[in-house]
Parts: sequence; structure tokens; C-alpha cells
Amino acid sequence: MMETTAQREAAPSVAWAAGTLVLTAVVGALAKIFGVIVAPGMRGVASQKAMDVTELVSASLGYTFAALLVALICGGSFELARVRKIGIGSRGSVVATSGLVVALASPAVVQRLHTMAALALAIVTSFIVIAAGITTLRAAHTRAIGAILTMLALAGLLRPAAWQLTALAGEQASLGLYQTGRALATIAVVLHALAVLLGAAWLGTRSPWRGRLLANAAVVLAFVVTYVAAKEWSDSPPSAVQAVLRGSLSHAAVPLPLGLSSIAAFLVPASILLALVALVQRAQPPAVLAALALALLSHGAFDVPLQALAVTAAAQWAMLAMVDDRSMWSALVAQRAGVQQPTSADSPNA
Repeated sequence: MMETTAQREAAPSVAWAAGTLVLTAVVGALAKIFGVIVAPGMRGVASQKAMDVTELVSASLGYTFAALLVALICGGSFELARVRKIGIGSRGSVVATSGLVVALASPAVVQRLHTMAALALAIVTSFIVIAAGITTLRAAHTRAIGAILTMLALAGLLRPAAWQLTALAGEQASLGLYQTGRALATIAVVLHALAVLLGAAWLGTRSPWRGRLLANAAVVLAFVVTYVAAKEWSDSPPSAVQAVLRGSLSHAAVPLPLGLSSIAAFLVPASILLALVALVQRAQPPAVLAALALALLSHGAFDVPLQALAVTAAAQWAMLAMVDDRSMWSALVAQRAGVQQPTSADSPNA
């Protein structure tokens, strides 16, 4: 009996939080759609009433998303403190610094973060995500999310460094610093693109319909959105939809990368749509899917408080999913069923 109790304490189940994780990711995706894709581009295009309604919906979703993320981070910290299958150094550093992320992001509820506070938030969050990413690479069912977290964390470190170098270059009139900043921004976009590509590939291998078909549809739709926003219509003025998308994506994308501004713009809708695709999968554990969705919603930009909270929650619950026996066996059974399904379909008796 003592051994059984110890085993249960060593690997607590995360099934109790499945509904909250999925709800948080859904609210986050909606908050991103309204707050990133729709609202910024409506200024000067839509009527004042439409803008007020959109901004109200966007703010409501954003505050709800933030509250749910803080609750998940608190719950994840409590569960990680009980886990024995993860080294005390990894989980201790994640738990300790997760509270610091919440503290640094909290002032953004009432005011815009100071530049140095946003920089500190990005650095602290990146170290948490790197630690969680390296840790979750150890298990087969969380290896993909571990690689995605690691790439996003590196992008999250490079992005604020690029902004600071370019700002310093402007003050000192240094072309070398400016080019270095743009190079770092380019590497950050490449890492973000690789993380999104890996997420799409992983989702595409989960199932033929919910996975492959929807992941491909998400990528195509993101491409269409980016194309409509970027295309110049010389024969007629842009439509309201095009004007909104162009204004929103120009604000959301990083303008610094060398020749990759269009890719940076494409990654914004692609990440949101792939996060939604992750949430409709059925064969995978909800903790893994929600962690993937929240990681994609962070866009590798951790100087934004909501995105820093989202990737912190993703990092914590990816670690918990790694040591959750139920999640592991559920993923293994689903993978075996996916491998055996084509064989049975090709048999003469099928």
C-alpha cells in the first residue's frame, strides 16, 4: 500500500484539468482572432460602433484568457511541486520562475508594460520554456511539443534582443548594430516558422481527417489571408476585408526580418488556426493538445504579457503530461491504432 501511494504521488493525473485546459485554449484562440486579426485593422475602416463592439469583445476575451491562464499556472505549479518523476532542479526552477512571470505580467492589466519590464518578462519566460522543452523531449508522447517549446523559447529570446539592438542602433547611428538586430529578428522568424511547421506536421500525423485534412486546410487558409492582405489591387481600392487584414497583419508581424516579413505575417493566422486544429483532435491527451495550442498562440513573442502567460502554462502542463501515465498510454494506444488501421483497410476482408 505504501508503494502504491508513493507511485500515485510521483505521477499525479492531469485529467482533472482537461476541460479547463481546452477551454483556456479556445478562449485564447478567440481572443487572438478578435484582438490580433480583426480589431487592429478596423481603425479607420469600420464605423465607430463596430469598433466599440469589437474592442469590447476583444477586451473581454483577453481578460478572461488572462484569468484562466493565471489559474492554470497556479494549478500547474501545485502539481509540479508534487511530481517526483521530474528532477527537482527542472521543476523547482519552473515553479519558482512561473510566479515571477505572473508578477511581471500583472501590471499589464492596468497599464502598458515599461520596455525594461517587457524585456525582463521575455527573458524569464524564455528560460522557463527552454527548461520545460528540454525536459519534455525525454518522453515519446511529448517529444514534439518539447521541440516546439524549445524553438519558440529561442525565438522569444532573440526577438526582444533584436528590438533592443535596432533601437540602440538608432540612438548611436550604427549600421552594424542595425544589421545585427535584423539578423537576429530573421533567425527568430525562422525558428518560429520551424515550430509552426513541426506543429502542423505532428497534427497531420494524428489522423487522416481531423489531423491531416484540417492541418492542411489551416495552412491554406492562413496563406489566403496573408495573400489577400498583401496583394495590391491597382484597378480598384481595397475592400473593407482586405483593409482590415492588411492593417492587422502589419501590426502583428515583425517588420525587421531580412526579406521574411511576409512569412512573419503568415505565421500569425497559421498559428491561431493550427491551435484550433489541435483542440479538435480526439485520439490525443487533452493536456498535450492544449499545451500545443497555447504554445502556438504565444507566437514566440514573450514580451507580450498574454503570450508569456500562455507559453508558461503550456510549458508547465507539457511537463505534467509527460509524467502522467494516463496521457502516455492514451497516446501510445492511439499511435498503435493509427499504424494498424491502414493494414486492416488494405486486407481483402475489409
